[in-house]
Amino acid sequence: MTANKKRILKWSLLFVLLIIITGGFVAYKMYNKPHRNVEETKGMSVTAAQLITDYETNEADANSKYLDKVLEVAGEITEVSKNQKAETVITLKGSVMGGIICTLEAPSLTDAKPGASVTIKGICTGYLTDVVLVRAVVQSR
Repeated sequence: MTANKKRILKWSLLFVLLIIITGGFVAYKMYNKPHRNVEETKGMSVTAAQLITDYETNEADANSKYLDKVLEVAGEITEVSKNQKAETVITLKGSVMGGIICTLEAPSLTDAKPGASVTIKGICTGYLTDVVLVRAVVQSR
């Protein structure tokens, strides 16, 4: 190999190594990026009935309005349960076809009872016969 080819090969390998290190650093930072603090973020206020109606009427418009946004949803509790991760899940009354499923972020809420009115703040992740809120916190009872 000539000296010129060795120099080109050396700089090419150095460039590739630099790209790999930069990519690894960016991936590490994105993976460890802190989540939004739902409690401190101002949420868009909406009733459970209105949220379900918006999704049942036009899912695309509702997604543009609510998806990945912090919502404060006021409604009536229909069910309190635990999921597979032992997180508390509160279901709010919506319509005959569906409700709002809220997975609580904080330790379980033990005194929530079906029939009680509550306001829950969480991040809307979409609609699959029910509207789903994740990382939710109870605002008022």
